Amino acid sequence: MRIAKLIIGSVTLALVAMSLHAQTDLLPLNERNRAMSMAGEFTFASVGDLMIRRPASQLADPEVQAVFDLLRNADLAMGNMEGELANIKEFDGPMNGFVGTHEVATDLKAMGIDMVNRAQNHLLDSEFAGMYSTNALLDEAGIIHAGSGKNLQEAAAPAFYETTKGRAALVGTHAPIWPEHNRLAATPLIGNLGGRPGLNMLNYSETILVSQDQFDALEQVREGFLRQRENYDNPRPFANASASTGINFPASSSGRNNPNYRTVRDGEIPGTVVYDMSDIDLNRILRNIRNARQLGDFVIAAAHIHQSRSIVETQHLSTRPPAFYEELARKAIDAGADAFVGTGVQTLRGIEIYNGKPIFYGLGEFFREAQWELELALGIADANSNRRMQQFARNFGGSTQSLESLVAISHYEDGELTEVRLYPTELGIDGPDSRLGIPRMADLQHAQQILERVERLSDEWGTEIDIEGSVGIIRVN
Repeated sequence: MRIAKLIIGSVTLALVAMSLHAQTDLLPLNERNRAMSMAGEFTFASVGDLMIRRPASQLADPEVQAVFDLLRNADLAMGNMEGELANIKEFDGPMNGFVGTHEVATDLKAMGIDMVNRAQNHLLDSEFAGMYSTNALLDEAGIIHAGSGKNLQEAAAPAFYETTKGRAALVGTHAPIWPEHNRLAATPLIGNLGGRPGLNMLNYSETILVSQDQFDALEQVREGFLRQRENYDNPRPFANASASTGINFPASSSGRNNPNYRTVRDGEIPGTVVYDMSDIDLNRILRNIRNARQLGDFVIAAAHIHQSRSIVETQHLSTRPPAFYEELARKAIDAGADAFVGTGVQTLRGIEIYNGKPIFYGLGEFFREAQWELELALGIADANSNRRMQQFARNFGGSTQSLESLVAISHYEDGELTEVRLYPTELGIDGPDSRLGIPRMADLQHAQQILERVERLSDEWGTEIDIEGSVGIIRVN
């Protein structure tokens, strides 16, 4: 009997493993399940990163409350939970990175936030204790979250929120910035094996495009390195270089960060980064979106992604999404998402209307309280405007673009998107540090500057934004 159980268990593990790694096409949805089915008029408010450390909903400032009213008046509002929350006086886990006080969870609910993506690079700032603390506080506040969990199945699964007009579903994912961020990835639970906590990770490989002259120069330098192999007992193997398939350029002794280069093809630009998404991860994400479509009336696909289109851009300030991000967003819509909300970069990006559905490639930082360093809040260090994090909070990249954001209100009628209204906000650019990072409505001139930039960045998808006073309007036929 024990042998039989072991055999059955082994077969079960093998089948589950095959299902996790198989590359399969999504089964077509029944026609009755394809359309968004929120009843009558429905409004969806989406914002960017919630880098929030202290409560703010009680502020009497009318320009601040006007921002929160946009969320409260919508049928559904969501953002990206950037960082962790804990009762700092009682928390037993490590205190690192972005950690806000436990009151923030109920404060977000008071602002009107209903759902958040948790798949983001600060998930384990305070290790698993911080992740579990944050998720528990969000649960207590009634904020639905997706993208993280005690194993990959839980992290990848859609989360559901019940409204008076129907059921909303959210699927969240994140693409790692650096190889060390792979520690954030949850692993699958197979039988009683595995099941590491973490987030729903979208892995990728990358290739940098170069001209033929640049490729020849790289090949010459590489060959110069390789001629030294005879001096070592255990030289590393290197694949043959080819202009069409690429050249792996040695950058470290471990090979962990070795970049790959290939020559440009028709219409491609040197310096562009080509990202190839993991089929296993992409299929898992799309499968969960498809499942959410069948079970939910309104489906949101959320992705926290920092990658830039070119190596010449500052990564966190990249204003144009790389090609793989566009591919991910469109495939998410094709799989059943009614909206794609992208975050990660700390500036604004353009907006695409794809098959009648909105794709937000970057809504900026809704809250940006990066100046709330734990060392300062706990009295361990002196306040100093020259500290790296203080400069990051106010003047990242030498500009104030990271202190500009949008609240996007998508309007639907009987399941069809009719328009998207864009409300520019600014995060206390000229105010004191105590109010830095808290959103307020941008004044007319500043709002129009923000909208004109977003309009320019949306041109590549043919998105027209009518600027009426301080509001941008995308009308959908």
